Amino acid sequence: MADNEEIKALEELEEKGRILREYKGKFRQMCQENKMIKGSTVLELYDKIEEVQREYERLDSRLTAMEYNIL
Repeated sequence: MADNEEIKALEELEEKGRILREYKGKFRQMCQENKMIKGSTVLELYDKIEEVQREYERLDSRLTAMEYNIL
């Protein structure tokens, strides 16, 4: 049972990592295009990055705790 939970948490972690890389890439691209970007657009994307980063850290902590409970 713990293995299934660990696998599910790892899959969620990988998905959040993928989303985070996608948002960061989009943010970097917007900054490098040298065109006008609305401040609200930048803030919205930044908020999404922060939200996904918090979820990623939560899942990482959960996996670490699971690992220590197994050992």
